[in-house]
Parts: sequence; C-alpha cells; structure tokens
Amino acid sequence: MIVQRTTMRSAILVEPKRIELRGVPMPQPAPGSIVVRVRAALTDGTDLKAYRRGHPQMPMPTPFGHEFSGDVAAIGEGVTKFSVGEGVMSVHSAPCTACYWCKRGQEELCESVMSTKILGAYAEYIEIPRHIVEQNCYPKPADLSYACAAFLEPLSCVVHSLDFANVPAGSTVLVMGDGGFGLLHAALLERAGMRAVLAGRRAERLRIGRSLGAAETIDARNEDVAQRVRELTGGRGADALIECTGREEVWEAAPMMVRRGGIVSFFGGLPSTARVSFLAARMHYDEVRLVSPFHFTPRAVRRAYDLLSSRSIDPAQLVSGSVPLERIADVFERLDAGEGIKFAIAP
Repeated sequence: MIVQRTTMRSAILVEPKRIELRGVPMPQPAPGSIVVRVRAALTDGTDLKAYRRGHPQMPMPTPFGHEFSGDVAAIGEGVTKFSVGEGVMSVHSAPCTACYWCKRGQEELCESVMSTKILGAYAEYIEIPRHIVEQNCYPKPADLSYACAAFLEPLSCVVHSLDFANVPAGSTVLVMGDGGFGLLHAALLERAGMRAVLAGRRAERLRIGRSLGAAETIDARNEDVAQRVRELTGGRGADALIECTGREEVWEAAPMMVRRGGIVSFFGGLPSTARVSFLAARMHYDEVRLVSPFHFTPRAVRRAYDLLSSRSIDPAQLVSGSVPLERIADVFERLDAGEGIKFAIAP
C-alpha cells in the first residue's frame, strides 16, 4: 500500500542548538516494512546531548528522535504482522541475527545495529524497516496511551541495563541521577525486589522517584551522597550503583560509594573522547566490579513491552507535557535550561 502524500514535515537538527522544521519526501514502504503515522515521540537524553553538542551517530544536518509510537499508515509487500490503522509501538533498531556477536547472544553489540537504526521520529511519519518490524515492533494495546507506548525504547535500555549488571536479589542499589533513566531504573529495581536509593538534584523528580518505588531519596544539592549511603547501609556502602548522570566526576566517584565486592554500572554515557580514572587499590583489593551496558537486545524489548502492556510499569509521570511538532525548538530550549523530564511531541 502506497501513502498518497508526497511530502511531510520533519524536525531537522541543523547544528547544535538549531532545529528547523522542513518539508521532506514522504516515506514509502519497502517490502517487509511499514510506514507509521507518529502519534507521540518522546524527547530523551541522547537527543538533548546531540542538541547541545552534536553526536557521533548523528552527522548534521539530521532528522532525529527515536522514541515513538503511532498508527500504521501503509504496509509493504509481504507484511502480515500488522494492518493499516493499527496502533504500534517500536524501537528504532534490531540486530542482524547473523554476525559474530548475534550468534553469541550479544545482539546489542551487533556489527550493524547502529548503521541500520532509524532516526526521524520528530516527524509526521516514519518508516520502520523489515528487520525492526520482524523483531522489535509490537501492537499497541488500545487502552495504553501513545505517550506511554513510546517508552518501549528507553524501558528496553533499562531492562537490559539491569540484566547486564546482574545485581543479586535483595540488594541496596544507589541510582545516581533523577532524569528519566534514573527514575525508570528506580521503578524496575523496586519491582525486582531491590532497595532503590535515588540521588538527584530536583525535589519534584525525587518525589516522582518515591512514587515509583524508590525506598530512599537523597538530595545531592544539600546532602553528601556517599556519607548518606553509608548511613543507610551500616557503613558498608551500596551493594550496587547505577550511574545515570553521564558526568565524568560522578563516574570517578562511583566506585567509592559501593561496598567491598560491590558492582558499579556506568549507564550514563560520556563524550567519546572522555577519559576517567579510578583508584587501582579499590578495584583490586576490594573486588569492585565495573560494567557498562549498551543499548538493548530483542529479549529486553519483549520484556519491556510486557511491562508496559500489562501496566506493571506506568511511566506517565515522566511526561512533563505534550506539544505539537511546531514547538519542538521551544521544547529543546526548555530541556536545555533544565525544565521538565521528557516531553511528548505530537505531530
């Protein structure tokens, strides 16, 4: 089925801190692919970083946005999984299934997963290619909002993050950072029977963290996080720490906040040229384990879908507002100024 329109509106990141709304060719479905009318596209930390300073995966000018949900507008030849008009929720990538890493169950490291990803969710329509349709695209439950359905991608990252860290059940886990990813980590940790301690700098976000299941919150503006964690753990330090700030000084401080034999997971990414240092004795004599998860697997996407579709996780509180596509530049100015958590762009 062919989409009859020839052009559509798409937000283009022209250069850091400059977004333009442009008319671009309307996508047409290739065999095995679908074209989706975007109903909600969420802002996220990666897009904000690209807006602020550029991103190696997004050469400018570039369409951007990758957390979305919507309705099928057209289907390519051979598609039987979905029909026109059906609501869908999808992530923006899928592995090849055939490379060295895919064959070893490390699909997140697939040699083509980044080069075959899709961007451009801040637009009226987006094409989802065959490999994503077949592996990581799902029907949206009718009673799940489009904004909540668009959390499939970030929640998949968090599911994979916790799988990768492999923190023992019943642990006290310090989450550094009260942005969207920190809050989603707190929610999943609570569901997994962990004691989540959320550290951040914004009172409203910490309140949301408590409502999502954080057992304790620490206001990093007014409290010494390391000291408070020791107080909460009998002087030992956290069993594990998940770094969600993407700040070098927090990366370097993190290993000192966990107990002997503890786990530090660096979830928040740093600029590609960043270097950090740690006290070697802390790593060696105290057996502190450092890990750093990347992306997600189809298994994580499936579990994230189940969590959202069953309402086991309700991310609605993380949406600070819904705005039309015409106001996307204003939204990123607000995010850059520290306002809000995530916004839903509604083309």
